[in-house]
Amino acid sequence: MAEKTDSVMAGSSFTEKSSNGASDQQQANSDQLIRFLLPDSHSRGVIMRATEIFKQANRIHGLNGHITQLFDQTLLASILLLSISKGGTRQVLQLNAAATAPVKKILSEARQGQVRAYIDWADDQTMLQQHDHAKLSSWLGSPIRLSTVRDLGFGQPYVSSIEHTSDFLADHLIHYLNQSVQIKADIILHGDLAIMIEAMPGCDDEHWFKSVECMAKIPNSALENDSLETLLAYFDSLHIKQASTDMYSYHCDCSSKKMMRALCSLSSDDLSSLAGATGDITTSCQYCKSHHVINLEQIQQGQQLPKPT
Repeated sequence: MAEKTDSVMAGSSFTEKSSNGASDQQQANSDQLIRFLLPDSHSRGVIMRATEIFKQANRIHGLNGHITQLFDQTLLASILLLSISKGGTRQVLQLNAAATAPVKKILSEARQGQVRAYIDWADDQTMLQQHDHAKLSSWLGSPIRLSTVRDLGFGQPYVSSIEHTSDFLADHLIHYLNQSVQIKADIILHGDLAIMIEAMPGCDDEHWFKSVECMAKIPNSALENDSLETLLAYFDSLHIKQASTDMYSYHCDCSSKKMMRALCSLSSDDLSSLAGATGDITTSCQYCKSHHVINLEQIQQGQQLPKPT
């Protein structure tokens, strides 16, 4: 391989502390996202291998077979969308079945440094968790409705929804970015790897072709096994430069307090029907499968408190 000069591969670029200030222990259980610039083609991009995220997600949700890949790639996709959200604090990506299908929806939520997700199975279809369907449409039907919620941290969140027909999640993301956000992008989702490039101001068709051409030259064997440093070397002809890095992990911030707050919206009759003989309500988090036991009396007291203004 040719010697790197003005490249992201030089020196200790990949050993610096991530921009979200993660500790050494957190980084050991996390995956790195790298933002990079392609000055010669007026483009930019992100790259990430979500090995640790996938391990945690699959352990929690007990998935096997091809549905595992779809679930895992949805986690990666929400992180990609958050990475291009200017000032965004939360990015929700939801895939909804447009017709009767084994899966009703897959929802992934990414925040700075963390991501979580769950699958909403159709009734009596959970036995298909280990089925060998490979196609996206086998799980969610066709077309698929892709919906996003982008929370900027102030004002009303930006909500968008669009339908598309494809058996590749990357195609749905590209279609969404082009149609709903007017962003020219190209995306690879391959195993635990995600690469996305995005056109910046001044990027004409010739510039964009250069970026896409570099990405297209990466062989499948490299996508499956090579390090991020090696993969980014395929963009060396465009004088790639590293912009920043972040660390992400599969993390759920559910708590008994948050569960109780949600239960406070239910009627007294509904709460009584949920409570057991001891007067406790046991809730389960869809994202992490954690159980929270909340006393009915505490909920009723919470209902009597004045709502925050």
